[in-house]
Amino acid sequence: MLDTLKFFLFVILLLITILLNQNVISKKSGERDLSQFWRLENSNGTLKMENQSIPSGVYTALEAALIIESILDYKNDLTTKWIALDNWTYTLDVACDVQDLNFTNVVLTLHGVDTFADVYLNDELLGSTDNMFVRYRFNVRRQLRHECKTTSKLRIELKSPVTTAKALSAKHEQLKIVPECPPEVYNGECHVNLIRKMQASFAWDWGLAAPSMGIWKPVRLEFYDSAKVRDVTFVLSDEETEWSVRIGVHLETGTVARRVKGTLTFKLLGIEVDSPVITVDETSNEAGELYVEGSMTVAKEAVKLWWPNGYGRQTLYNLYVKWEDDLINSIQLRDRDTMISEKIVRVGFRSVQLRQEKANDRGLMFYFLVNEIPIFMKGSNWIPSSVLPESSYDENYVKFLLYAARDANMNMLRVWGGGVYESDYFYQLADELGILIWHDLMFACSTYPADAGFLENVKLEVRQNVRRIQHHASIALWATNNENEVAIQQNWYGTNGNKNLYVEDYKKLYVETIAPEVEREDKWRTVLISSPSNGKKSVEDGYISANPQDPLYGDVHYYNYDLDGWNPIVYRGGRFISEYGYQSYPAYTSWPVRVLNNEELADLINHRQHSPLRNAPIKTMIEKNLPMPLETSPNYWRDMIYLSQVSQAMIVKTETEVYRSKRLEHGTMGALYWQLNDVWIAPSWSSIEYGGKFKILHYWMKEMLAAHHVVAYINTLKRLDLYAIRDTLGPDEQWKIEVNIHRWDSFMPVDYLIYDAITVPENTVVKVDSYDIYDHLHKKNLAPRDHLLLINLYRNGVKEAENFVFLDKVKNAAQLTSSPNVKLTLATVSCNPANSIMRLSIELSVSRPVAFLYMELTPENSALKQCQFSRNGFLQFSPIQTVYMQCVDPGCKSKLASSDISTLSVNRLMNK
Repeated sequence: MLDTLKFFLFVILLLITILLNQNVISKKSGERDLSQFWRLENSNGTLKMENQSIPSGVYTALEAALIIESILDYKNDLTTKWIALDNWTYTLDVACDVQDLNFTNVVLTLHGVDTFADVYLNDELLGSTDNMFVRYRFNVRRQLRHECKTTSKLRIELKSPVTTAKALSAKHEQLKIVPECPPEVYNGECHVNLIRKMQASFAWDWGLAAPSMGIWKPVRLEFYDSAKVRDVTFVLSDEETEWSVRIGVHLETGTVARRVKGTLTFKLLGIEVDSPVITVDETSNEAGELYVEGSMTVAKEAVKLWWPNGYGRQTLYNLYVKWEDDLINSIQLRDRDTMISEKIVRVGFRSVQLRQEKANDRGLMFYFLVNEIPIFMKGSNWIPSSVLPESSYDENYVKFLLYAARDANMNMLRVWGGGVYESDYFYQLADELGILIWHDLMFACSTYPADAGFLENVKLEVRQNVRRIQHHASIALWATNNENEVAIQQNWYGTNGNKNLYVEDYKKLYVETIAPEVEREDKWRTVLISSPSNGKKSVEDGYISANPQDPLYGDVHYYNYDLDGWNPIVYRGGRFISEYGYQSYPAYTSWPVRVLNNEELADLINHRQHSPLRNAPIKTMIEKNLPMPLETSPNYWRDMIYLSQVSQAMIVKTETEVYRSKRLEHGTMGALYWQLNDVWIAPSWSSIEYGGKFKILHYWMKEMLAAHHVVAYINTLKRLDLYAIRDTLGPDEQWKIEVNIHRWDSFMPVDYLIYDAITVPENTVVKVDSYDIYDHLHKKNLAPRDHLLLINLYRNGVKEAENFVFLDKVKNAAQLTSSPNVKLTLATVSCNPANSIMRLSIELSVSRPVAFLYMELTPENSALKQCQFSRNGFLQFSPIQTVYMQCVDPGCKSKLASSDISTLSVNRLMNK
C-alpha cells in the first residue's frame, strides 16, 4: 500500500514538474465569419428571404428574390419607395462551440450596419446602432455560454432611415438643419443631414434616392484573451539620412477596461533594421481600447521611395505587428499558452506636404510636395461605386475604375464627402497604382447638428475610420467637409437670417470636433476644414472667408453654365481646382432597350436628369458649337447623346489644358475634374458610365493628362498660346513641335509652323510661343472657318503626343457635309482563356477626314463585356488608322469575324 502511494505521489510530482517546465505553446486569437444563412423579413412578415449572405442590403435581397426589379431600372426609384418606409429584420442562428468560450472575450463585431438597428441575442438587447460608418462591438460570452447547449439567435432589427430622419427633424425647430429636403427634381428624401449615413443615398444631382438598409460590412465573432490588434498607424519623419518611424498599435481588450500584460513586436519584413519589442503592462480605457506606440529608424538607402503614378515606382513594404499575451491567470496551468494577435499592413516610404507659402504675385501657393518634388495633381473626383453600400465594395468593379484612372495618367483622386469611407481594398489598390487620395470626411453640401450626442457620434466615426486607413501611402490630405463653408457664406440654404448660429455650429463640428480628432489619429497629414476653402487664409479669416473661392488661395470648385465652355478664355486662374466639369448623356445603347424610341427615351432622360437646370446647359453648349439635329428626326436622341459627349469632352479638355498650362503663370498646381464614375445610367458629369463604359471624355483623358504633352489654345488677344508640358524627372530634353494647318477636308496640311530644339527641363511647363495665328491665316488667304490646327510633339525623333485647336466654331466648317465613307475591318483577334480577355485590332479607313469618330458596340455584341477602345471620339486625318479594342469575353466563346465588327455603331460629326 505504501509503495503504491509513493508511486502515485511520484507521478503527480512528475506531471507538475513537466507542466511547470514545458515550452510555451503559441496559439492565435481567432474569429468566425457570420456571413451565411441569414434570414431577412419585413415588419409584418409578409416578405421573407432565406439564405442571405453578408454583405447584404434590403434592395439587393428583394431584387435577388425577384420581388422587385432592380432599383436602377426604368423609374424604379419611384416604384420602390415603399421599401425604405418599412422596417426590416435580419436573423441568424448562431451555433455555439464550447472551445470558443474558453476565451475571455467573445466579441460580436458588426463592422457596418446601415444604419438604425437594435441588436438582440436570444431576445436580449445588446445595443443599438445609429451610424453606418461605425464598428459596433458586444461581448457575448455570457449569453453564448448560457445557451451553448442550443442554437443562439442573433437578430438585427433595422428601422426606416426615412422615418427616423423625419422624427429627428422635430428636435431642430429652433435652428433648422438645412437644406431640409433636396430639390424636388431629385425625387429624393428629406433630412439626410440629420443622420450618419451616406449622404447621397437620399438622392443627389447625379444620383437616385436609394435609402438603403442592411448589413453592408462583415459580421464576425472574435475570440481572444487579453488583447487583439485592431489598427496600425504609421508616421514617417524625414531625418535627412534616415527615416524616423512611429508605429501606433490600437489594441482592443474586449468592451471594458482591462489590465493588459504582454509584448508587442514590430518588423519591417525584408529590411535590415532593428525591430523594437515593447513590454506592455497597462489598463485599457472604459471602451476596452489601448494605444501603444513604438519607434524605429530606417536608413534611407535601405528602402526605395514610393512615388505617385508617372513619377516612379510604387514600392511598398510589409509592416508586421505581433501581440503576445503574458497571461495573468497563473492558477489554471492550461492557460500558460501565449496568445498571439497579428496584423500586417503595407506601407510606403514617401513624404507628402501641402505647401502654402507666399506667392510671387500675391496670395498663397497651394501645392503638394512629394518626396521634395512639387507635383501637379491631375485626376478626378470619386463617388461611391454603387448607390447601394452593400455593393459599393465590389472588388472587381473598384479595380476596374481605379485601373481606368491609372491608365488615364491620373495621379490623384478626391474621395468626395457625400459618399462612404472606402474599403481597405480601395486604398490598397490606390497604394499599388500610385494614386494619391484627397480625402473628404463624409459631410457634404449641408448644415449639420452640433449637439453633444451628434458630436460624440461623429468623434467615434472619425476615430475609427482614420485609424483604419491612416497607414496607406496613398492618403495625401484630409478635408473635413465638401462645400459647407461656401454654402454658409453664399447663403445657399437661406442661412443668413441666423448666420451667426450656423457659423457657431459649423465651428463646433469641424474646427473643434472633427479636425482635432483627425489630427490626434494622424500626425502625418494636413487637415483642411473645407473644400473649397482658402486654406491658411480661411483659418485667418475665422474659418468662413468672405470669398471661399478666391483663386489666389487654397482650392476652387469652378462651374460655369452661362459662358461658352469651349472657349479657353472663360477659365480663370486658381491655385488648385478640385472640382470642375460638365454634363453629358450616357451612350445611346446604355439606355434600356424598351425605351429606345424618342418619346420614351426623352421621358426617362428627363426623369433621371436631377440638375435643377435640367438639360438646358447641355443643349445650349451644343447649339453654340455643333450642328443641332432636328427634333423631328427619328435619330434625334441618338445624335444628341453623341453630341453631348463630344461637347463634354471638349469643355473638360479645354479647361484641363488651361489649368495644366498655368502652372508657372498662375501657380495652378492641380486639376481634379468632376466626376470619374456614376451610380446609374443618367445624365451626369462622369467620364465613365455606371457599369464601366467610357464616355468620349475618358478616352481623351489619357492624352490630355499624358506625362509629355503639348497644349495650345487661342488666348484673349486672339493669339495661339503654345506650351510644352513635362511631368517627368531627369535631365533637360530637346523637343520638337509641329503646328500643321489643315483644311477640314484634306489629309495633307496646307501650311505649318515648326518649333525645333525646345529645351524642356524636368517637371515643368515651357511656354513655347504666343503666335498671331489669325494674322498668319490672313496673309495666306486661309479662312479660319475652313481650317483647324493639328499639333504634333516629338521626343527623340518619335511622335509622342498630338493635339488640335479649332479656329472657328466647328458648326461653321462647311467641308464637314460629305460622308467620309467609314469602313471597319477586323485585322486580328485573340482571346486568353486564363483571364477571358479578348483583344482585337480594327482598321478604320475613310475617304476624307472625320471629326469625332466614335464607335460603340451594338446589342448584337452583348456577349462581350466592358469593351474599351484604345481611342475613341477622335479626329481621323489619315486614310487608314488602327484602333484596338479589348473586351471581357467569358470563356472566350465569341467567334468574331469582319462581319461582326461591321455591326459596331459608328458616329461622326456632319454639318448639315
